[in-house]
Formats: sequence, C-alpha cells, structure tokens
Amino acid sequence: MTMTLKRIPKASSPAAMKTERERDKVQAMQDYQAERLARQANMARLRDLRLAKERTDALAAAARPLITKKAEIGVSTLAHAPRRVRKTP
Repeated sequence: MTMTLKRIPKASSPAAMKTERERDKVQAMQDYQAERLARQANMARLRDLRLAKERTDALAAAARPLITKKAEIGVSTLAHAPRRVRKTP
C-alpha cells in the first residue's frame, strides 16, 4: 500500500509575502489593461463595420427610386378598401 503525502507549504516570511502580493498586483494590472485594450479595439472594429453598412444602405436607398404602390396604381387604395362588417351575435 502506497501513501501519498501532501506537501504542507511552509509559512513564508512577511517580506516574501509582500513581494508576492506586489507581483500579483502588477500582473493583475497588466491583465486588466490588456483586456481593456482588446475590448476597445473590438468596439472600434464593430463601430467601423456598422458605419460602413449604414453608408452603403444610405447609398442604396438614395439610388432606389421612390415609387410606392399607390403611385404605380394611380388610385388611392383607401377609397377602394373593402369595408369590414361587424357581425352581431
């Protein structure tokens, strides 16, 4: 039968703990700034895509003639709309 022994970490000196906390703090700040820059870059990319799409949509809408069904028929569709008759019970 084999036994696995757990290693019990020795208590570090206060100076070592302080330097470790300092390293963790610096690493956390670097991670935070990297994530922030990545998020800002993604937002800028998406904003550029949205503006380009809006620009092309506006150009396409300007190139399309404004003809409605009413103008094609030449008659008001409201004058010829069927009337609804409400049935009473």
